[in-house]
Amino acid sequence: MPEAAPRFAGQTAIVTGGGAGIGFAVARAFAREGANVAIAGRRKATLVHSAALIEEMGGEVLVVPADVAIAADCARIVASAVERFGAADILVNNAAHFALVPLLDADAEVAARFLSVNVAGPLLCARAFAAEAIASGRRGRIVNVGSIAGARPAPGCGLYSASKAALEMLTRSMALEWGPAGIRVNAVAPGHVATEGVLADFQAGRLDEAKLLASIPARRIADVDDIADAVLFLCSDAARHVLGQSLTVDGGEGF
Repeated sequence: MPEAAPRFAGQTAIVTGGGAGIGFAVARAFAREGANVAIAGRRKATLVHSAALIEEMGGEVLVVPADVAIAADCARIVASAVERFGAADILVNNAAHFALVPLLDADAEVAARFLSVNVAGPLLCARAFAAEAIASGRRGRIVNVGSIAGARPAPGCGLYSASKAALEMLTRSMALEWGPAGIRVNAVAPGHVATEGVLADFQAGRLDEAKLLASIPARRIADVDDIADAVLFLCSDAARHVLGQSLTVDGGEGF
């Protein structure tokens, strides 16, 4: 039997925060499945390094240095991908700001950073993507990377949790407004993921690894590829009738 074609052959995926962690895993997974990939992020050196790793697999990669907290950068991310590859089929809003901030220390500037990166950024990137897709008569898929923190409070996470809760509602609203135009919008909600930041927290004792793992029914935190696989599922034809949903990927951590 002939080999099946890669799931995303000939398509273009845009991944914000695509230089490291979950974003890099998502971009790499799309490239493995035949997609052209545009990765955006604030650190050009990180993006260039990650792009080289993806290109070693034979993928076509566009690097777009950008900050999703800046409205003009959000529009430029989408425009750059369309200019390079001719179209944009998929947007993964992965870029995010995280910090532990007690609410008594949450002044206007601190709050604005959470909201501009975690809420306004995904909105403006998605808006630019949807406008391009609708204008060109193309269908599209958007996946917003949320968090189980959006459904439960934790000390120091008030602003982060609030921003991710807002992103979940934005996901549903985007799906409602853009679904009739052929744009499917969903989200993933990871628990703790084995990124460099989380592993550093384990090593420094800021997170009690044994206690955390004991609280998770799967007895492990997610690997970045666990999240990437969920994102690709939501962007695939296998999820063609899934709209406005948030897929929790946490091994039961949020129970």
